[in-house]
Amino acid sequence: FPERQGPNPYVDLELPAATLPERIGRLLDLGAGYLALPGGVGTLAELTLAWNLLYLRRGLGRPLAVDPYWLSLLKAHGEIAPEDLALLQVVADEEDLRAFLRSL
Repeated sequence: FPERQGPNPYVDLELPAATLPERIGRLLDLGAGYLALPGGVGTLAELTLAWNLLYLRRGLGRPLAVDPYWLSLLKAHGEIAPEDLALLQVVADEEDLRAFLRSL
């Protein structure tokens, strides 16, 4: 990130990557599941790649959850089928988050 020096302050293990595709690939390879919280272009790239892989491998066994923040953007696209949106779990509150984390 050009505006940030070092990892996010909440990161306890940094795994440097030479390129953005390598970084996203590593995130997807290592994750037991994925949760997209409100973010910018980088988060959108990670979300859409994870979602596309989930779509292509139906039944991948790695859940993908999104904060409601992302739903209006995704629904506004207009070309996304309801069954493809249904691949995403919505984490709207602490109870949803606990259920998502228990599913991992």
